[in-house]
Amino acid sequence: MVGMRSRDVVGDVGDAGVRVERRSRGREAVFWLVLVVLVGGVSEILAALASAVLVERGAMADVPRLSEAEITDALTRRSAGLGWGPLTDGAGRVAQPAPRPDPAFPPGRAPCASAYGDSFTLGAADDVTYPHFLAVAFGCPVANYGVGGFGSDQALMLFRAQRGRDAAPIVVLGHLSENIMRNVNQYQRLLYPASRLKFKPRFLLEDGALIWVPIPVADAADYRAVAERPERYLAHDALLGRPRPEFPYTVQLARWLLEDPFVRSRLSGRPWHAPLYRADHPSGALPLTVRILSTFAAEARGEGRRPLVFLIPMRADVVYARRTGDWPDAPLVEALRTDGIPVVHAGPSVLAHLGDADPATLFVADGHPNAAGYALLATILADEMRELGVAPAPPAS
Repeated sequence: MVGMRSRDVVGDVGDAGVRVERRSRGREAVFWLVLVVLVGGVSEILAALASAVLVERGAMADVPRLSEAEITDALTRRSAGLGWGPLTDGAGRVAQPAPRPDPAFPPGRAPCASAYGDSFTLGAADDVTYPHFLAVAFGCPVANYGVGGFGSDQALMLFRAQRGRDAAPIVVLGHLSENIMRNVNQYQRLLYPASRLKFKPRFLLEDGALIWVPIPVADAADYRAVAERPERYLAHDALLGRPRPEFPYTVQLARWLLEDPFVRSRLSGRPWHAPLYRADHPSGALPLTVRILSTFAAEARGEGRRPLVFLIPMRADVVYARRTGDWPDAPLVEALRTDGIPVVHAGPSVLAHLGDADPATLFVADGHPNAAGYALLATILADEMRELGVAPAPPAS
């Protein structure tokens, strides 16, 4: 009996030891679980804050929830046929062309040329635009239909919307190198996080034909819902795949560091639009842009007008070309010339003019040309137009 009690005592002690060990392991598991949750929670908070800062600085894309005041403002400014800019009627036509005023010529004088494009065409002031300097060089008005933020797709849309109203015999479409990204974009905030309200139509390329896709949001309900269901509303936006601040923030931030074109551009020193000029880029941006610009030229010719595509470099392109000898948009130049499209690529002449000088002599801090830069663009364009036989006749004396 004594032996049995001894074995019972030993068994009880062993069981107690097992229970103590289990409790110890349990406490250790709880400790590690709490630590993981704590570290994960802190990481998520820090990643969320970092993402907010990146969006604020324009480095990370976002699809935010819009306030009612913003929605009202967006609907007021919305141009059904263009996204923004001149308002269009039910048939998608601009009721009255409204070019930027040019103080060098009286308002009623008929233009000898017209120019379409984005803010690099619109310019910094009425007399600080390349169409203004071009007009001065030729001695006749050049109607400036540039609209800030437009892609070359919207420039074509505006050109079409003014058919029969803009009758200038020469028509220029200014394609900024970065426009290739805008041509596959529908919500501008996915490109430029400071822009919360601008949604745009775009073209798709199907069997070689341009298919017009309308603005993805049509009414207040759509503007409210787009942040909740961006995949539904922005299905045709090639930039929707950019990492955005959403749960899990840590994963999205890691994706941003590894995948985002903005980050890759900063690390490589290559303009962030450069990959889209590859023929094999999944967005299909290059063949689409070639078709947009060649369609513009064909339609202008069909109206008995002389078209010209003006390829405008960004400051980043000039810096990159100076370092590497390559222009990101070279494939576009080659494709357009192969198609017989009159094209002027300003980049090489801008770089030759700069020599070893600082690009700041031609560009302001936000990347736009300064007055000297716009004057140089006009000089390059005028000289090339004369070479190509696309220059207007000298005015009668």
